[in-house]
Amino acid sequence: MTNRILLIITILGLLTALSVTAQETLHKNGNAEKIKGTRFIPYPGYSGSPYLTDKFIFGEIEFLDGIKIGNLGLRYSSFKDELIYYNAVISAQIIIDKISLKGFSFTDDKGEHRVFRRQYYNGLLHEERFFEVLSDGKVSLLVYRKVDLETCDTSYNKFGLAFQPSFYYYIYSADKGYSPLKMNRSSLLSKFNKPNQKLVKKMLRKNKVLIADEHSFVAAWNLIKDKEIEIIF
Repeated sequence: MTNRILLIITILGLLTALSVTAQETLHKNGNAEKIKGTRFIPYPGYSGSPYLTDKFIFGEIEFLDGIKIGNLGLRYSSFKDELIYYNAVISAQIIIDKISLKGFSFTDDKGEHRVFRRQYYNGLLHEERFFEVLSDGKVSLLVYRKVDLETCDTSYNKFGLAFQPSFYYYIYSADKGYSPLKMNRSSLLSKFNKPNQKLVKKMLRKNKVLIADEHSFVAAWNLIKDKEIEIIF
């Protein structure tokens, strides 16, 4: 009996220590009480992934008033356009109220720093969205990393549903809004007039930039953006 009591006391002591440690971690972040949200309910077990990253990654959130909180375990749901963080104090996943945030950022497992900004989208669907900023400036290059739930063969998933990525790319400026584009050379060139198209082609050729995917498109974009060549919306 005595041993059992000692074991119970030891376990309770460990749990208390863990709780205190978690609270101290949040306290060090400062302004942790500003984080408002609702408890996250896991999605059904469809095939594919509804998230941008496979696991929670430490990152930073920024509120509308400019206050930032770092060292938070973050995970972005591309399916619901929701930012989820792990609250260690209550051992729960919390969806942060989108309207309270200016944006968030994190460094992924490849060492790439990624920045997301909440903006109002006035296209077909009028709504607040988290856009990843691929290149910032007077005219920015953005991507909305959407994941859709689509039907599939039941041999692939017993529910007949699967998460499928469907990303949307835009150039954006505060005065002109959004202009969609694709990650290819033709789409990039279409944003310039004929004389400037020749200039852009020459720059890409000189720097041996071959546009084949998102990464190379961003490289091409950053190459020409500092030249302040007029972009056609």
